[in-house]
Amino acid sequence: MDKEDSYKVCAFCNVDLVGQSRSQEHVIPNSIGGRLKTAEFICARCNNTKGDSWDSELAQQLNWFSLSLGITRERGLPPGQLVNTVDGRQYTLLPDGSFSPKSSYSEELVDGKKRIHIVAASVREAKKRLSGVAKKHPTFNLEQALSELEIQTAYLDSPLTVELSLGGKASGRSLVKTALAFASYCRVPHREFGKALDYLLDAQAEPPYGHAYLSDLVINRDSKTIFHCVALKSDSDKNRLWSYIEYFGMFRVLVLINDNYVGPVIDETYAINPITGEEIEVEVNSNIADEEFIKVISGYGIDPVVQRAAADLALPILIERSEQRTLEGAVRAGFAYAAKTLGIAEGEEIPIERAKEFTALMMEKITPYLSHLIRSNRQHL
Repeated sequence: MDKEDSYKVCAFCNVDLVGQSRSQEHVIPNSIGGRLKTAEFICARCNNTKGDSWDSELAQQLNWFSLSLGITRERGLPPGQLVNTVDGRQYTLLPDGSFSPKSSYSEELVDGKKRIHIVAASVREAKKRLSGVAKKHPTFNLEQALSELEIQTAYLDSPLTVELSLGGKASGRSLVKTALAFASYCRVPHREFGKALDYLLDAQAEPPYGHAYLSDLVINRDSKTIFHCVALKSDSDKNRLWSYIEYFGMFRVLVLINDNYVGPVIDETYAINPITGEEIEVEVNSNIADEEFIKVISGYGIDPVVQRAAADLALPILIERSEQRTLEGAVRAGFAYAAKTLGIAEGEEIPIERAKEFTALMMEKITPYLSHLIRSNRQHL
């Protein structure tokens, strides 16, 4: 068999797509919230040996967005990520949007006594470190230290430093693979995959894509919604088959699939809200100027003004979402603290006579966050 037998064989290696060779390939990687799948693109072996590593690199580059927004995935949560603040402190950004401090241990002599300072990322780690202190210092009162152990909640008072990038050999191939996976989903024969497939199979091939920041190709963009989308378009006049891919509203790419396309007219778009997992309606401009298209594919597709506009649209949504998740976390923590303090079991109604006390206990946990918001807003006035 060869590439003429689309839908029956792997686009990469031509093995029959039957039985265990058949692979449910996500069009947009599930690692960043994709849902749509196709089983008629590549085999399980090629997916495992090539596709997974490409998608893994792309997910790593976009992980800060995934963590900050709290995307939903079919399998597991995004991994935590080390981040730094402007004043040099290091934290781990967790999937729930919270920050865990970098663990540390230090000893110093103060007035002839040894003072030990421990910062632990979790209660479990704190207990382990305290047990280690007890072994090292036999006079250390481990039982008392464990009884006094408590979790402290604080909020960042210094901005994060974040480097944002999308590209490179692996993640670039993930982008092109997404374009072809969607083409396969739209029933485009593998023989029409042209330069894009050559790029995935040949490590020395020139990339058939470029960053698309010369104009905003999304016609009906909602300024309050971040989305992923992949569009597939054909241009009969230019015999061109191409794809537009956008991740998190900010990373925008054009992929030239085939510049000798002879198939039917295609105009398809798939878009998803990565936070909710719901499909949304997105319309991508099919009438991109030829001069703009060539510039993008040639690597000259970045207008700083347009790129800044993309960031100015996406980042406020991300910040608002992050603040919302932090508030929700503070409320959950406050509720759990109040319930535990008053001995109210999960699912049990709060007695009316204790409602005032319950609210006061909740506010003990929520107030630090509200104070943090007030301080932050004053700094920006």
